[in-house]
This record gives sequence, structure tokens and C-alpha cells, in this order.
Amino acid sequence: MKVFLKNFLLGAIASTSLLTVGAFEAQAAAIKATVTADNFYGIFYGNEDGSALNFVGRNETGDGGSSGGYNWSQAETWDFQVNNNDYLYLVTWDDGRVAESWIGEFEVGGKTILSGADDWEYIVGGDNPYLTDKSTNLLPGNEELSSLIDGALWQDTISIGKNGIKPWRTIAGVDEDADWLRTASHTEGSYTIFRTRVPAEDVADVPEPASMVGLLFVGAIATTMKRKRKA
Repeated sequence: MKVFLKNFLLGAIASTSLLTVGAFEAQAAAIKATVTADNFYGIFYGNEDGSALNFVGRNETGDGGSSGGYNWSQAETWDFQVNNNDYLYLVTWDDGRVAESWIGEFEVGGKTILSGADDWEYIVGGDNPYLTDKSTNLLPGNEELSSLIDGALWQDTISIGKNGIKPWRTIAGVDEDADWLRTASHTEGSYTIFRTRVPAEDVADVPEPASMVGLLFVGAIATTMKRKRKA
């Protein structure tokens, strides 16, 4: 009996270590985001009230793009992880000229979230960074964004059309069913914040207590059997 209890404790410790690592991994979901905007954007993820925002990346600060076209001509791809109950946030602004919009595709847990009027919501934010200072075109800071997100009255997004419409035509790497979503008008002089919640089913749950007990027992038995083989 003493030997079994000793083995049980050893197995329990080993299993608990595995569960601890697994619990942290299970609460995260990998995301691959492919996005572009007319003209500028920044990607964040974080909680619902915006008090814990994490910056992922942004596109070019100037009018030209890395492909030699306009800054919206070629989408950028970002790989990152989000936690359970997180939101994806996209901050967009334009160059103060004719058209303004953004489009994107997000692969989450084997599923795809597209820029679409049914899945995203938005609010109009502060001053357009490009029009404020073209030489820096700085992304709005976390504190400013958080103050706008907290308690905001979110609105339904508006689709301008599917990937392939003029003047942007087809953006490579983005699904043909993705929508170009309307941002704040170039006459408003403001940026826009979009968001969507990461589907709960795409983020694995932490094992239930009952499952933990079962794993502890299996770990203890495995340790006992290993010791018997050595004997």
C-alpha cells in the first residue's frame, strides 16, 4: 500500500505538471491574419473593454506599398495568438482622398473569419493620424484606443462589395467572399475601430476537474507499472 501511495504521488506530480502546461496552451488560439486597407491599418487583440490591448502590427506609413503599388495593393500577413474571450481589433484610417475601406481574412483554429458586415462592428475614433502629421503617421496609442472602446456604442458595419470590386480589384491571399468594409469617410478626418469576437469554439477549453482526476490516476498507474517492469 505504501509503495502504491508513493507511486500515486509521483504520478500525480508528473500529471499535474503536464496539466499545467496544457492548460496554458489550451487557452490560446493561433491566428493567421491577411489584411489590407485603403490606406492604413493596425491590428490589435484584447479584452472586451479595451483595457488590455496587444499590438500585432501595421502596414506602410506612406502612400506607396512594398509591392511597388499603392499601400493597399498587397495584403500583409500576421501570425499571432489570442486568448479565450478575446476580440480582434482593427484600427483603420485613410489619406483624405476619394475612397476608404479595408478587407481581410483571419484563419482561427482551422476556421476562417472574413471581413463581413455580419461579423464585425465599428466605432469612429479620434483624429486621422495621416492628416494630423504625414511625416510620422503614428498609430493611435493603447490608452487612447482603450478610452474609446470602453463603453462604446458599437454600430453594424457596412459592406461596399466583395473582393475584386473597383477601384481595389482582387487582393491576393484574401478570400473572394470577403467584403470591403466602409471606414470613416475621408471628409470626416477620423480613424475607425473595428472589432469581432474570436469564436469560443475555436479556443480549446481547459480540462474539467473530473478529467484532471482521471489524468492523475492514469499518471499514478503508469508510474507504478514502470517501477514494476524495472523490478
